[in-house]
Amino acid sequence: MGRKTRLGLTAVGIHADGVCIARVEHKNGRRPLLTHFGFHPWPAGESQEKALTKLSAEYGLKRAPCTTVLDPSDYSLLLTEAPDVPTDELRAAMRWRIKDLIDFHINDATLDIFDVPGERVAGRARPMYVVAARSPAIQKRVDLLDAAAVNLEVIDIAELTQRNLAMLLPEDARGVAVLSFLAGSGLLTVTRQGELYMSRSLDLGLDTMLSGSEPAAYFDRVVLEVQRSLDYYDSHFRQPPVAGLVLTPMLRPVPGLEEHLRANLNVTVSTMDLTQLMDMRADFDLVARARCLITIGAALRQEKVTL
Repeated sequence: MGRKTRLGLTAVGIHADGVCIARVEHKNGRRPLLTHFGFHPWPAGESQEKALTKLSAEYGLKRAPCTTVLDPSDYSLLLTEAPDVPTDELRAAMRWRIKDLIDFHINDATLDIFDVPGERVAGRARPMYVVAARSPAIQKRVDLLDAAAVNLEVIDIAELTQRNLAMLLPEDARGVAVLSFLAGSGLLTVTRQGELYMSRSLDLGLDTMLSGSEPAAYFDRVVLEVQRSLDYYDSHFRQPPVAGLVLTPMLRPVPGLEEHLRANLNVTVSTMDLTQLMDMRADFDLVARARCLITIGAALRQEKVTL
């Protein structure tokens, strides 16, 4: 899902209300540099293709290597057991294995697979992640960006963009849990030394937590999900406890959430500060950074794998 280049990788995040653009450059021995950044609302009365074409020209996206992130509704990330087949037959075998685990027809799925890190346990099947994406959704995104003269080389998912952000944290050396919230959902990932060990989607988002008269009840649900996930990580992967839980910047602050997590979890809780993890060419707006966090995470990618 990406490659290391002198130009860096430019992420194009497509949202209902606009598009995020982020470009990150990597240099050995230095922090990643966010060289280009912006959130652009869709202009009234103008097609997405036309708006993207203008942005492509503004940011030089016709020649720059670019990535985009699928909407969570367009794919499933599944943790399953790898069948005992030759490597060149693994993808086909996985297709058969997960066909009943997704809510769309397997013939309409594009698959990617990657290993779960950690030691192999004798007598236990090899665990593996499978990304099953809706092929029509991928084609729609490819067609849109191609029509706008965007040089799309990479298609990514939110779980791995969050992993990219976690890699910047000093806690990642020992293991770190990262928790993010969108309007209608949350995402918890556990990573260690740049490897994604596990992820869990939460059916609880900013809208619910901010609209309820008893926010503590929702906070308790978050605590329960986090604790269950950390217990699973400790026992299943045989790893030391994580060094901390880090909340990502939110589009709308949730008063009391961090304090509640800190009081009810036996782990250090903090909030991610991108200015302490990356170099930036400009002092980008805090709200825009939160709005485009997934896009920034996508631009951090350096691997050579893609859907």
